[in-house]
Amino acid sequence: MALKAEKILPFRGVILLITGFIAASGLVWLGAQLIAPESRTLGNREILNKQVKELLNRQQNSSLNKKEQQQLLERLLVLGRHQEAINMLELLIAREPKNWAWGLMLAELKREQGDRDGAREETSHLLSLHPQNMEILQLKTLLDLETGRGKAAVIELKKRFESSTKGHRVPTGLLLADLQRQSGQAAAAAALYRLISNESPTDARPLIALALMQQEQGNSHQAQALLKEARARRRKPGEPDPLIDGLASQWGINSIRKKGSSAYLKPGS
Repeated sequence: MALKAEKILPFRGVILLITGFIAASGLVWLGAQLIAPESRTLGNREILNKQVKELLNRQQNSSLNKKEQQQLLERLLVLGRHQEAINMLELLIAREPKNWAWGLMLAELKREQGDRDGAREETSHLLSLHPQNMEILQLKTLLDLETGRGKAAVIELKKRFESSTKGHRVPTGLLLADLQRQSGQAAAAAALYRLISNESPTDARPLIALALMQQEQGNSHQAQALLKEARARRRKPGEPDPLIDGLASQWGINSIRKKGSSAYLKPGS
């Protein structure tokens, strides 16, 4: 079964949640959202446009500090002035070529604007400079899927995983296993989850990922058992874990609801 980008899109958030990685570009998108919804009213748009004009004027006369640069980017994005945001990022990259965050933001913005080939080119270049950066790898993998390069993405990830040191390859293994799962290779994905789980016995993430897959397949008891196993790996027993506890609670409620519905539908009930 061929990998389809539309299947991986909702899952990207899950992978980021499990691995604990948040792309640097996401910080800018989040910052932009903090201004909404007030900034999207006509009056506030006028204020934002005025602020952008002032910042652009200052940028021409003297360089902006990092806080002002982010403010300018945020406002350009909220106002939908994407080409200006792209131009600004390209200028920042020229000034700070070692700052991979600017490049990742540019790739994400190009992707949002539909320029997936341009975005993929950016991420490929970034990976050549920062081959161990998982945030860049995640975005490149998504772009590979969206541009019909799913099989190549799997091959590349397999090579990367196999060349990595055992006990230190959970993030790459998670991404590879999830690609396998999305392509219908559930058995291979489950085996890989277990492999990286055994290699990193204090890391709960592979078990959570496997639990998610089991729950997706309707195996609620196995999923709950895996969450219990994952919870036991916490360094501080008894400490609340929002992700594990939230999933366990949600799946428990769903299970009860299913049992209740089945009982209600039985003849004579």
